[in-house]
Amino acid sequence: MTDFSVAELKQLAAQETGPCISIYMPIDPTNVRPQQETDRLNHFLKQAEAQLMETGMRRPEAEAFLAPAHQLVSNTDFWRQPRQGIVLFLAPDFFRYFDDNSMAIEFSEMLSVGDRFQIKPLLPLLTGNGQFYILALKQKHIGLLFGTRDTIRSIQLESAPHDIHEALGEEISDTVKQGRPTDPDDQHEKFGAYDPSHEEKERILRYFRVVDAVVHKYLAGGQTPMLLAGMEYQHSIYRQANTYPHLLDQSINKNVEHIPAEELHDLAWPIVEPLFDQAREHALDRFHQNVQGGRTANTLVDVLEAAHFARVDTLFVAEGVQHFGKFDPTTMELQESDDQAAGNVDLIDEAAAHTILNGGTVYVLPTDPPPDLPALPVALLRY
Repeated sequence: MTDFSVAELKQLAAQETGPCISIYMPIDPTNVRPQQETDRLNHFLKQAEAQLMETGMRRPEAEAFLAPAHQLVSNTDFWRQPRQGIVLFLAPDFFRYFDDNSMAIEFSEMLSVGDRFQIKPLLPLLTGNGQFYILALKQKHIGLLFGTRDTIRSIQLESAPHDIHEALGEEISDTVKQGRPTDPDDQHEKFGAYDPSHEEKERILRYFRVVDAVVHKYLAGGQTPMLLAGMEYQHSIYRQANTYPHLLDQSINKNVEHIPAEELHDLAWPIVEPLFDQAREHALDRFHQNVQGGRTANTLVDVLEAAHFARVDTLFVAEGVQHFGKFDPTTMELQESDDQAAGNVDLIDEAAAHTILNGGTVYVLPTDPPPDLPALPVALLRY
């Protein structure tokens, strides 16, 4: 299983060699019978097989096409792990699957077989339900957590030291060793409750530099905000070591040695939510300011044309809304349909995919848009 990321989303959006199968399957976390979930996924795969054969694919070819997903169905170790949902993408020589642990997002049940993947349910990860990280500063264990508005999960960092002693090894002086409490758990508690000496602060700084190297490697190239959680003096020391450019100024000032992830999420969301809200409101303001200047697209055909030719700066779409049909960017001909018949695609999803591929931003708004906004989708154009 691959961790979900913007790079993965762009790869999904760029897939144009069909058929492309997208399966979104929520899972009841209270269900203690994995067989029920594998039966549901098998049912989805049978539906997908039938739709593939309707396009002219022979049964052996369809079975071979779906084989990677069937292998996942038979992976008993995978289904023993608790999760609240799974998403699968299949195309010729292509298979990806993500669960809610790698995406931290809630979604509705869906099966799509078409010329491209259905990616719109994933878009909230990039905007209003956006991603953020919490780096919990502990001595016993440094914890990196990944969350959105609704969920949070721990990140397993390869090569991360288990604690300060493992990280520093022989760097710890004999004087400091002799001064340690005999009960290591007691010392770990005191780590977040006292003002350390200059020598101890230097040790912590060296430790945090080791941690920063691991964290920076994992987050390299990303723009996801990260905030610190721990005692105030730990924050100041870590900021000296930090090399990740998107570390927030605000932080959670609390001893986090024994705070569960869910409580950390509740403390973090009020800090990060305004960042996502401000970005969305700023984008809406820019849209309104440019309506008179002609730098907006207010009809589906205009939005599709602009998205295909890399003119969309920001696209606004309605949550859960699909609009099927076909669009030819060479002739600008739009054919709309009431359902997902063979050859049709979700045109809103198509516009979103091209916007993302061309470096634009997509915001998913409630089904009822603000009263001063035209019917969605609409777009702010680059020119």
